[in-house]
Amino acid sequence: MEIHLASPTDARELTQVFYASFHSDLDTAMFPNTPDVTEWWENYFTASITRSIAGETHSVFLKVTEGSEDGGIAAFAKWKLPVPAADRDRPEEQIVWPPSSDKELCDRFFNGMGARHKKWMGERPHYYLDMLGVHDSYQGKGLGSKLLKWGLTRADAEGLEVYLSASPAGKPLYEKYGFREIDTFSPFRDYVQVAMLCSPDSQ
Repeated sequence: MEIHLASPTDARELTQVFYASFHSDLDTAMFPNTPDVTEWWENYFTASITRSIAGETHSVFLKVTEGSEDGGIAAFAKWKLPVPAADRDRPEEQIVWPPSSDKELCDRFFNGMGARHKKWMGERPHYYLDMLGVHDSYQGKGLGSKLLKWGLTRADAEGLEVYLSASPAGKPLYEKYGFREIDTFSPFRDYVQVAMLCSPDSQ
């Protein structure tokens, strides 16, 4: 299984892998598997990947496939590359959540992650793992590690830190690769989201 750049035509399959990767009580409360939420994610992936390929953002969408680049998608990741100083003041797009989602929870979760990201990283250039999902059917095969190492290798070569916000399920993987816990918050009952940082000398 190899890493490839995702394309806009992968949006439907990426959405299905998203559902098969993220299904905690928090995830299903924010994004139930309903037609409007499915359409929302498909539109998100299509637009975001199109913009990243056009160089309009500093994001990179990766996929791990069975066999060829056109094979079935087993895992995916969204990496945000270091942002040049000139681009840091670009306004964030206002997100409109789908009708079936728990909008208040979505705001609490993503605003909480964003506030901690800004608090801990400020203006320092760094790599940011924004999203990493592995289909249930492919868990334990090292695909998460493969996608994680893609960014760690680049960050290490540039002497940069890597930041991410981990779910309880993802935290052990990140600890294995030298990430340390720097902050936490609980946006949902019995759920703790963990801000984690990996320095170049620990990768």
